[in-house]
Amino acid sequence: MQLDARLAATAAFVPHGTVLADIGGDHAYLAATLVMQGSAPRAVVGDLSAGACAAARQTIRTQRLTQQIDVRQGDGLSVLTPGEAESIVIAGMGGALIVQILAGAPAVLAGAPTLVLQPMNGGAKLRRWLYANSWNIVDEALARAGGRLYEIIRAERGTAEMPDDALLHIGACLFEKRDPLLREHIEAKTAKLTRAAEGMNASTTARQSEEYRETVSLLTALRTLLVLCRAPQPKPPRP
Repeated sequence: MQLDARLAATAAFVPHGTVLADIGGDHAYLAATLVMQGSAPRAVVGDLSAGACAAARQTIRTQRLTQQIDVRQGDGLSVLTPGEAESIVIAGMGGALIVQILAGAPAVLAGAPTLVLQPMNGGAKLRRWLYANSWNIVDEALARAGGRLYEIIRAERGTAEMPDDALLHIGACLFEKRDPLLREHIEAKTAKLTRAAEGMNASTTARQSEEYRETVSLLTALRTLLVLCRAPQPKPPRP
């Protein structure tokens, strides 16, 4: 079973040896791969769609994993009991929906020390919620699959200072470690914001709005980060 770059990067963030819950797990490829590799002893795959659950059960039967992986149909984290999963993966959903799922199940989250999240959009909203709710983003990665860039976030229980708005949009960890795809990531964000600013600039009313001012301010900050990420990094001191 071959995971694409998006799912492979997501799987790589799941701590070894933890019981896994993959919410919105679709065909259960990620859970099946981690269990077959010995990275996860057990897993729960949850999905709201009956068709997705049927596909997941087929994958699990084919790979002879029915004793290790349980498929449950249900909404978000409602398929889990508190303390059942040590690592929760939510991939392939919008950031706002991921926030809604997380916020709706505090008891389940209390027993899960690690979250691995892959938002399709709304990364800033998701990061802001994590920092505001005692989750520390300890690592992030970018992956390219099917001609698109994807953000993957690993969060653990803990407190950390909220980054500024620009870093919430691109990922403070991604910027700090200068991910190989960082420039492309920032350029995509600035291109989208530039289009939005140009659209608002065509309207006198929109040009005077707070949204326009925030968009221009964010665009300026991202362009600054883009220049900084192009600059050569100082070499570490020799031992």
